[in-house]
Amino acid sequence: MNLEPQKATSDIRNHSGVARVLASLVIVVLATLTILVVLEIIPRSAFAEMASKTAMIAGVCVVAALAIGLLSKR
Repeated sequence: MNLEPQKATSDIRNHSGVARVLASLVIVVLATLTILVVLEIIPRSAFAEMASKTAMIAGVCVVAALAIGLLSKR
């Protein structure tokens, strides 16, 4: 007899769905940023400043996704 509560498959799917959306968003943002640097629309000197801002935005997105995941638990 198993006394441990079992996770519902819908909870697991919700977490993986949020992770997939977040990963897709990060990939699109990084690809766009790379294209802009390669085409020299964004100068390489400004890229260092942009990279730190992008890292901060990614951090905010991760924290927000974790908070949404925790709030959506039943």
